[in-house]
Amino acid sequence: MADYKMNDILTSISEDIKKELQKNITGENFAVFDFDNSCIVNDVQEALLAYMCRNSLIKNGKLVENCSLAENREDYHKQVFLKYHDLLKDGFTDSYKYAVRTLAGFTEEDVAKLTVATIKSEGNIPVRGNLFGVEIAKGLVIRKNVINLMSNIISKRIRVYVITASSEPVIKAALKYYNLSADCIGMRLKKENGIFIDDFIEPFTLGIGKVDCIKRYIDSESKPLIGVGDSMNDLPMLEYSKIKAVVNRNNKLTREAEVKKWHIIS
Repeated sequence: MADYKMNDILTSISEDIKKELQKNITGENFAVFDFDNSCIVNDVQEALLAYMCRNSLIKNGKLVENCSLAENREDYHKQVFLKYHDLLKDGFTDSYKYAVRTLAGFTEEDVAKLTVATIKSEGNIPVRGNLFGVEIAKGLVIRKNVINLMSNIISKRIRVYVITASSEPVIKAALKYYNLSADCIGMRLKKENGIFIDDFIEPFTLGIGKVDCIKRYIDSESKPLIGVGDSMNDLPMLEYSKIKAVVNRNNKLTREAEVKKWHIIS
């Protein structure tokens, strides 16, 4: 892929936005990016779920009814995996929350180690795989155009935040692994004695919740200078951003971007 520079995203954007960018180069503004399927091809949280189920690593025994983790670990992990994919058919909200709940029982350090192990096991070639009879994506690959854009923004002293519907400690570990200098706001479980429990800290970084988190944790008044995402889960965040950039996955959000004449990253 060709390098993706800041000037490229400004070619089809008004002079007012160009001036807005220049005015905020001091770092008083900020940019927001989704991570899974936006900064990388495929999904780290889904890959981690598959890794944990394949290796029977889940500690949360409350994820499946009528199946005991203590009595049949292998079948329990199969049922967790199948339930996640059933939830995924009905939309992202419940399925994303379910995937994050699989981390209950671990420490943040544990999650970071599991994430790195997952990334290494996935490799960097996108292929199709199969687990428990479900066809899944395998392989995690950096999207060079998006990362070059992120790096260019950082070089202009503009703060970059990854706003993700995945677990915050998972994506923090992935950002560190890929040496990406961005802060992260994601789905978070509560802790007791340093261990994640099966209970969430709100607001959720899902849909309009991404905007709520921007207002709560980054800036209650200023809008992001630019937002980058790949799915309808990112739509409210993009609409809230001054410059909208959509990663082309030939999906509903891509079509939305074409209609609204937002910038599309190939």
